[in-house]
Amino acid sequence: MLVGARLANGVRALYELALLPERRSAVWELARKIGVSEPFLRRILLDLRAKGFVEAQKGRVGGFRLVKDPQNIKIRDLMGILEKSPVLALGRVQRNLTAVDESCPTYPFWKELEEKFLNALGEKTLADVIAVAQPVPETPPKRARKSAKRAKTTKKARRASAKRKRR
Repeated sequence: MLVGARLANGVRALYELALLPERRSAVWELARKIGVSEPFLRRILLDLRAKGFVEAQKGRVGGFRLVKDPQNIKIRDLMGILEKSPVLALGRVQRNLTAVDESCPTYPFWKELEEKFLNALGEKTLADVIAVAQPVPETPPKRARKSAKRAKTTKKARRASAKRKRR
């Protein structure tokens, strides 16, 4: 299923914030977890802050924090805030999409399907997302992996040096 990038990443950011309600998360930290750029995610979070979903604090201990209860955050509301023109698209490839308007005889079918989809989104909340989400294992940043490799090499070098001294 295809979902707008702002909606998908906004829901993911709120999910991450909901997992740690007692602390603030920096944009760079959330962007790294989600896999998007900081400026892109910052714009999303600022839109959510303007509507009262999150609060922000500047400074060394600053960051974003979820202020609404996940039970009270409707996915359809997020869609209205984050997506200028939501797209209902089934499938995995975003090409060959066609707009269906009133001039098409099949329009009533697609309109009914769209309404059902939007009504379902109106019933679903962030709490529903949290309930079914599967945690993603965290991979260490590349720099940490390199330094761990260097540490192993240094350890080996020290052992070899110690063996030579004993001889």
